[in-house]
Amino acid sequence: MGKFTISDLVFRQILEYLAQKTPAIHKVLKTRVENYGEGAKIYMEVSIVYGFNVVDGLNNFKEKSKKEIETLTAMNVTKLEVVAKNIYVPQEGGEE
Repeated sequence: MGKFTISDLVFRQILEYLAQKTPAIHKVLKTRVENYGEGAKIYMEVSIVYGFNVVDGLNNFKEKSKKEIETLTAMNVTKLEVVAKNIYVPQEGGEE
């Protein structure tokens, strides 16, 4: 197949898109991607929406994200660490 490279920005964009589609995650605060021969190691910090189960929300997001990245990029994700850094409490009336 030959040698090819995928920019870290691609991983970040995929993760940010998936985070937007995940109700438990308000926004991505930080993403760090390190590429190695055996695959990519990804570290993320996110803001969680108040009222969601943090553990279930992050585990579901991690599982879905790992599958999507491996499918879209054909690269292995050796480690995906997602850390909840803060909690977002929506204002009444739906305004941010």
